[in-house]
Amino acid sequence: MGKHETGFARVARDHYPTREVWVTEALLDHVDVAGLKIWEMAAGSGDMAEVLKASGAWVFCSDIADYGYPLDALFDFTSTDMPPPLDFDAMITNPPGGLRNQLAVKFIEVGLTRIPRGGFLALLLPVDFDSGVTRRRFFCDCPYFTAKIVLTRRIIWFERTDGEREAPKENYAWFMWSRPVLRRRLPAVTLYGPRSPNFSGNNHEHV
Repeated sequence: MGKHETGFARVARDHYPTREVWVTEALLDHVDVAGLKIWEMAAGSGDMAEVLKASGAWVFCSDIADYGYPLDALFDFTSTDMPPPLDFDAMITNPPGGLRNQLAVKFIEVGLTRIPRGGFLALLLPVDFDSGVTRRRFFCDCPYFTAKIVLTRRIIWFERTDGEREAPKENYAWFMWSRPVLRRRLPAVTLYGPRSPNFSGNNHEHV
């Protein structure tokens, strides 16, 4: 089952919680967030925020609506309003897609303007999000584009209630943008996650 199957009603505000811990851990396999101040801009039910906190990050949680998880602010990240006053190192979230992924595009546009110096933006998006010609400006034409972390497993967005086994159909990836201190642009890399059960944990790359 995927987010965009026509046989299922679309969830209001595209609220699809990232319930599976491994999804966030696939990012953390390559990025050390311990000690960082993270802004989770679409915190929803708090699933991703809890994984980040367990990894040693301080997490500021905001969302456009209250889904029952304690928020630090009610805030529409895509608005032109001034963001809540906070000092952060990075922004990490599973953004709402919206019609034809227009909301996700807005999250990238706004996120790129808010990356702190030396910090990064990481968004969970469909794996082919970078294939559209109109999105070149976010990827090959964007000096901040840093990495694509392809998920080698598929995400279960919601549980079935008809007794059938969940069969996720959509492939996803983490897309990362960073604002380096150096003026020199580094080539973006493609990575994979989550790490395999045989992974030693001693030689994986960090970005």
